[in-house]
Amino acid sequence: MQNLYNVLTRGHEDVLTECAERGIAWVPYCPLGSAFDRLPSVTDHPVVVAHAGRLGITPAQAGLAWLLGHSPATLLIPGTRDLAHLADNVAVARIELDHEATTAFDALAQRPGTPT
Repeated sequence: MQNLYNVLTRGHEDVLTECAERGIAWVPYCPLGSAFDRLPSVTDHPVVVAHAGRLGITPAQAGLAWLLGHSPATLLIPGTRDLAHLADNVAVARIELDHEATTAFDALAQRPGTPT
């Protein structure tokens, strides 16, 4: 199953929950937002940037780590530009956000009907 989903845009939480309950992989589309379709950018959000800086990781790593920690059904397929970016993405598997960052990111959810 694949749907638009990230730290900021979580209109498909019910589908994610159903996938997790049934053991189906969840592939979040635009896991960091996008310049296309006017999706908000996870990596530019001030809360994400602040916690990433505090934790010594990139905002992209923070956003991807939140996705992996949010549900065991998550299967990430983030894009990459070069080998360094690929290494940053692979490192996310070893990142566990602390309670402070997780709580702050959980509060960022944009519900359907909420302006971007």
